[in-house]
Amino acid sequence: MQFIIHSQSKTAGSTIRIAYPGAESRAIYIDGKQIQPNQWDDNIQMYGEIKQKFCGENRFIGVQNILEFYLVAGCNVVIKPRNAIQSLVRMEWSMEEFFADGGTTSFIDRLTGSLGIHASSVKIVSVYEGSLIVNYEIEADEDDTDGSALAAIAAKQDEMMASGSIDLGAPVLAYEAKTQIEATTDTYTPVSIVAPTYA
Repeated sequence: MQFIIHSQSKTAGSTIRIAYPGAESRAIYIDGKQIQPNQWDDNIQMYGEIKQKFCGENRFIGVQNILEFYLVAGCNVVIKPRNAIQSLVRMEWSMEEFFADGGTTSFIDRLTGSLGIHASSVKIVSVYEGSLIVNYEIEADEDDTDGSALAAIAAKQDEMMASGSIDLGAPVLAYEAKTQIEATTDTYTPVSIVAPTYA
């Protein structure tokens, strides 16, 4: 999807909220460059709120499956699906214990240390009770266009979860994962709708 605001005012802007029916992995792009979401905020247990600081500022609200981003006049925002491993773990932990032990930062450090991947490739989607459930994504590198490297990470994660050899800070009670690989050929031609000029 592509979004742009046409306005005579250079300061025009709006925060856009899109409620999706599913939690498929998506990313915001401006001029072909991916814009990372706001930093995770342990105080509100989700990504930081949109402050309307720059075009493309974004966050995903887990569980509700809402993507928020800020759009200003003259800025072209594109939303694309991205290759990722969408994972969920349920651990024998309370919310208080989890955040007292370093929260999402420690979780990412342990996960990436076990899998041998870079911390920047992991994005937390949501954290909620039951005992403790963490939804997270492992994103593909930009040069992994066919998803083969991502598939290898997925297989390693599955194996380590099954054997109990992964260290996440607490016993894993349940685990689910699916790998999302999008086609690399883009045959879509965007359609621009131009507002009529009124007299």
